[in-house]
Amino acid sequence: MMTDNRPMNLDPEDAAIYAAQAPVINAAWAFAEAFWVDRDMRATWKAAHPTLRHCWTQTWLMPMRAQARAEGFGPDEVVEAFAVDEVDHPLWEPFARTTLRGATLPVTRETWGMKVNPDYVAPDVVLVRLLPVPASGQIEVDETYASVPLLMQHDEGDGWRLLNFVSEQIPVPGWPPQM
Repeated sequence: MMTDNRPMNLDPEDAAIYAAQAPVINAAWAFAEAFWVDRDMRATWKAAHPTLRHCWTQTWLMPMRAQARAEGFGPDEVVEAFAVDEVDHPLWEPFARTTLRGATLPVTRETWGMKVNPDYVAPDVVLVRLLPVPASGQIEVDETYASVPLLMQHDEGDGWRLLNFVSEQIPVPGWPPQM
C-alpha cells in the first residue's frame, strides 16, 4: 500500500488507519535510515529502546568479556554506560565500527517500504516489516514478501523505539542475552 511514509490513494477510513500508524512507521524509518542508509551509530542508538541497547551491547561484549575485564572494563558497567542516548565510553567507537561493518542491507526509501498494518505483539509492542518494494512499485496487502522484522515498543516519555530487528522475539538482557 505504501513505499514510503506517504499514503497512496487512500479512502478516508484507510487514511485514518494510516495516520494512527504513522508514528510507529516514522520511528521504524528513523532506525532503518540511521543504521542502513546513513550508517550513523549515534542516531541508530537514539532510535533503539534501552532493552535492545543492553542486549546489543551484551551480544557484542559476550565473546570478549575476559579481555574487557583485563583492560579494566567491567562488562556490566559497560552495558550500563551504553544504555543511555549519548554514550561517552572508550569502548563506544570499537562497538560502533564493528556493528556498522555488519549493516549491509541496501535500504533506501525508494527501494524499500514498510508494511502499513503492523502486527501487535503486546499492548505496547508492534511488529513492523521492512521489505523491498516489488517491481510494480506498490506493496500489496494480501501478498507475501521476504521482509526484515522491526519490533517496536512504545514508552510514554520516549514514544516508539526499536526493540529488536531481524528477529520477532522480545529481547531479554543477560549473559548471554536472548535476542
